[in-house]
Amino acid sequence: MASLSAGGSPPGLLRLLVVFHESESLGAGRSVLQALDPLGRYGWTPSGWFPGDGPLLEEAAASIPTRAYRRKPIRYSVRGWRAEPGVVARLRDTPSYLRAFRQMLLHARPHVVHANTLRTLPEARVARKLGLPVVVHVHELPPPGAKRTLTLRTAAKTADVLVVVSEAVARVVRPQAGDTPILVAYNGVATPPDGRAGSTSPTVGTIGTVCRTKGTDVFLEAAALARERRPELRFEHIGQTGLDDDVEFERRVAALAGSVSMLGRRPAREGLDRWELFVLASRQDAFPLASLEAMAAGLPVIASDVGGLPEQIVHLESGVLVEPGNPSALADWVVRLHDDHQLRERLGEEAAKRVREHFTIEGQAAVLHKSYLAALNLRHGPPPARRQTLEVV
Repeated sequence: MASLSAGGSPPGLLRLLVVFHESESLGAGRSVLQALDPLGRYGWTPSGWFPGDGPLLEEAAASIPTRAYRRKPIRYSVRGWRAEPGVVARLRDTPSYLRAFRQMLLHARPHVVHANTLRTLPEARVARKLGLPVVVHVHELPPPGAKRTLTLRTAAKTADVLVVVSEAVARVVRPQAGDTPILVAYNGVATPPDGRAGSTSPTVGTIGTVCRTKGTDVFLEAAALARERRPELRFEHIGQTGLDDDVEFERRVAALAGSVSMLGRRPAREGLDRWELFVLASRQDAFPLASLEAMAAGLPVIASDVGGLPEQIVHLESGVLVEPGNPSALADWVVRLHDDHQLRERLGEEAAKRVREHFTIEGQAAVLHKSYLAALNLRHGPPPARRQTLEVV
């Protein structure tokens, strides 16, 4: 374990330990990081555990004064377990990883442990065995099957409170949750104070990890179709590759990329400030941060009608929803919005308004604060307080 603490936690009324499932700066981790400042106004002082050194650890320095990390050997798929250094080495290193996390818990002495995503269930179970209140934050929409059922039941048995990022996730979690309370905490984003000047560049962009779930291949196919009809259009992709170890899919993406600029990891603002349209071609998505950030920036968004996206976007009021996995339909809407300046402007303005009214960081933090207090009451409160907590939640 490598501790990056600057000398212990600063004084605070309530100590919170956030367990991150990733060291990359991706949506689930970033969404919780940005909620820490308003949570501080409720009296929460955060510490953080990270499964390795990476960009998210660096990004967290400003908001989490006490941070520790250790490379996590645990994986959640056969392909992941087989990846270097291999199954045997991963199994051998797992007990020492969990012992290191236990030592972090004893050092930080949190009042509540926030396990951020289902991939932090091993750490959440360690915290549970120590008698600490646990909130499990479900950012995922896992595919149907026995694995999903087992994972969600384990999460419900481990957590005092389950927090989900959308009603779409709640519908999947509820049948397996039993008596464990569920709260919906929509991700929030900041709205740029100066709004957004209309783009003069006919560029269409997307943001997301290069993977099947995010529909990178669908975006690339739609780009080729749209450029056949409107050659002046340019397409850009911001996001990392190689995180899923899916070599076959990466080859497919390379073959489809064509004239699309694959920009790799870089700040979202570099695209959002220039693009004419934002596209999210996900095959499934619980409640993506990228589409919210585009909406907040006043960009018209075309997104797949899946998961939590219909909770973000009202079709033809604050964006466009299309059938998932259909590059032809996606290309049709790209061309239509490119041609119709007035429709683009209206959808962009309504998108920014919807974010300001429904998806603020302060609103997200308020629900997280409520979940932490509920977890404390359910674990340590007297019976009347526990009953009242269950009724309120």
